[in-house]
Amino acid sequence: MEDTDISLMGLVRKGDERAFELLVLRHQRPVYNLALRFLNDPAEAEDATQEIFIRVFKAAGSYTPDAKFTTWLYTIVRNFCFNLLRSRKQAVIVSVEEESLPELPAVHVDPVDRISREQVREKVIHAVSRLPENMRMAVILSKYHGLQYDEIAGIMGCTVNAIKLRIHRAKAILAEELSGLKPGQD
Repeated sequence: MEDTDISLMGLVRKGDERAFELLVLRHQRPVYNLALRFLNDPAEAEDATQEIFIRVFKAAGSYTPDAKFTTWLYTIVRNFCFNLLRSRKQAVIVSVEEESLPELPAVHVDPVDRISREQVREKVIHAVSRLPENMRMAVILSKYHGLQYDEIAGIMGCTVNAIKLRIHRAKAILAEELSGLKPGQD
């Protein structure tokens, strides 16, 4: 798919609007999900997604396939969201929900157990939201978008070792903050 993205960007560079539409269709959901995790507001994430793709279109002329297309795209998402967060100067709770439809609980699920798991989930979301921006971004890209360290380093503009260190420190912070939770309930 990456080769196709690069080919499509070559066509977009030449002004092919259909190629751009295909890129948007292919990547709008992951871009929206990443923006939503940072902005925690569906309407704002939708607006951000539109603005991000406008920037992609405008920057098509300067795009070079030195790295994976998604690395370049997620760098734009990261920069846009960081700038937006800094401009609003307020705390942001990051949503780390799965991107699938919610599962229906099994008939035999104990309601108390379900409430307990929901409380644990909310504590994890809160703990992740309190991480420093760079650690939070590294954790989200790794855990929830499944990116490799080298891809995250490309997006965040740092070394692979810096990403490993950020994720290691984030895990230590999260382990400390969530130490009172029951094992197996995350």
